[in-house]
Amino acid sequence: MPSNANFSRLTPLTEDALSRQLKEYQLTLTSLGHFTARRLTSIANTSLPYHRICYITGSPIRYTIHGTDMILEQGDVLYTPPNTIYSASSARPGSPPGFLFLYFTVRPIHREQAFVQMMETSGKIRVFHALRSPIEFYFHTIMEEYEKLRPGYYQKIHSYLTLIVMELLRRKDFVKTAPAASVHLPRTELLLNKAVSYILANIKTPLRVSQISHACGVSESYLYRIFSSQLNMSPKDYIFSCKMEYAGNLLKEQTMTVTQIAQELGFANANHFSNAFFKHTGVRPSQYPAHGEHT
Repeated sequence: MPSNANFSRLTPLTEDALSRQLKEYQLTLTSLGHFTARRLTSIANTSLPYHRICYITGSPIRYTIHGTDMILEQGDVLYTPPNTIYSASSARPGSPPGFLFLYFTVRPIHREQAFVQMMETSGKIRVFHALRSPIEFYFHTIMEEYEKLRPGYYQKIHSYLTLIVMELLRRKDFVKTAPAASVHLPRTELLLNKAVSYILANIKTPLRVSQISHACGVSESYLYRIFSSQLNMSPKDYIFSCKMEYAGNLLKEQTMTVTQIAQELGFANANHFSNAFFKHTGVRPSQYPAHGEHT
């Protein structure tokens, strides 16, 4: 601390609770960009395996997530966790929507659910109004750095991603949940959301389709029809895909052996898991990128 009388003495700098929380996670951008629709666009029952933050830059967008129908206007920011099934369309006919988007992953994988719980509020949709706020500045700075690729851009982009997350957590009390209109989701969409949520919550267990149909209160055959019509795959294939995606994330972290991952995901043994992973990816777990010889 300077001893010159011209300097005011400050108390020592100490780490606050939110900063300590964020240090537990590594956020890595996988994709970013600016989407601008040239005509009326609608997306139905789409999901992505990434954390997603969108900043609305154009005309309003109607989103349906977890049975809630709402309109996001210019300046609104939406966060959704991985595998969130959503539908979206222009809320103003003749006026195309636009938004900036960031897709990112969270490591370590075993702490990802804690990150999601930290970002969400009682399972509600996280939407913030960020027009003329630091979040708007951070978004545009990320896009500018990516376009110009100046030295150090990668580090700067990820620093600003962390700043965006920090600002969202600071504004956690602002949660936009009021329906835009009295719209009721079709029963098939509600059941699909319920089934997917059940699968993701029990991904570490040897799931049976009968368990999922029982949890949703429908027959197995009806559940198969829903998945086939909405996602073009069977519930069994969807479970398998989710398990392999989760396994791939664990392999990339290099903190667990193949045997431990097999046990984590409810496989009978390492060979059973290895054969399943090979069927899905075309490579053995021991050959998976970034996993090396960690078996």
